[in-house]
Amino acid sequence: MWILEQDYTTAPGTADTCDESMDELSVPSVGLCVGDGETMPTPGAFDESAFSVSRGFDMIVSTRTMEILWASSHGSPSGNDNLDGDAVLSVVREVVAAERSAQRVRR
Repeated sequence: MWILEQDYTTAPGTADTCDESMDELSVPSVGLCVGDGETMPTPGAFDESAFSVSRGFDMIVSTRTMEILWASSHGSPSGNDNLDGDAVLSVVREVVAAERSAQRVRR
């Protein structure tokens, strides 16, 4: 998921301006692109969350339950995980495997 806090004019991000920004940056169109200015119940939900205070974050959310299954932070403040791409990919694979296993058990 890509979250656009604000666009190049500093207006609150929207799903449309997020898509436009990803196109301009030549980011592969994999995932969901949202604008933080459109989050519910109030705009700025991601920006004001504990996940993003002065940093970026990664999270894995179950599309079935919308539960956050894993989260990691990165950036300059101390106390961040600062995982590299290989470490994040390893966690993604673990979480996906666990979710698939849990779905088989529920069936």
